[in-house]
Amino acid sequence: MLAKLVVLVGLVVLVWKAYQWGAMAQRRKMAGGAVGGAPTARAPGAAAPRAPEPAAEDLHACAICGAYVARNSTPCGKPECPQRR
Repeated sequence: MLAKLVVLVGLVVLVWKAYQWGAMAQRRKMAGGAVGGAPTARAPGAAAPRAPEPAAEDLHACAICGAYVARNSTPCGKPECPQRR
């Protein structure tokens, strides 16, 4: 009975430590550092480069079908499409 209890406690400790290790690796990944402790190419404390955000476009309702489309979108292929150029 004591052996089963010791094994159970050992498994709980093992799972807890694995969770802590995974959480630490996730925090390092989110912070931009390497998980293995290897140095990164950027300077310490420098902000990570961000991808440019796409420009937002206003949509308008199509006069024919009522679907909302961007003003500079390509035509849908219908013969009565007002987006034809």
